[in-house]
Amino acid sequence: MKRESNMTSKGQVTVPKDFRDALGLGPGSKVVFRQNEAGNVEIARADDKSEMARRKADFLNRLAEVRSRVRLRDEFAGMDGLEYQQWIRPDRIDG
Repeated sequence: MKRESNMTSKGQVTVPKDFRDALGLGPGSKVVFRQNEAGNVEIARADDKSEMARRKADFLNRLAEVRSRVRLRDEFAGMDGLEYQQWIRPDRIDG
């Protein structure tokens, strides 16, 4: 299915009704735009369960990547937040 729409000077376009209906979009609905490898842009519901699962998986993958690059120094391993503050600023934090 293919539809055309004009863009306003503010960068706004009207999503054709049949696409809004297919996505279950109404006033105030949040959408996400994603560019695929071919350079085309896709639109999806931001609260779609599959979209949310994809975003969660993406976040967890990025978090795992950061964790793999950053090693916790042994001296911090057993510290809680207050202990860390006391370690970094012993002259400023009462314990």
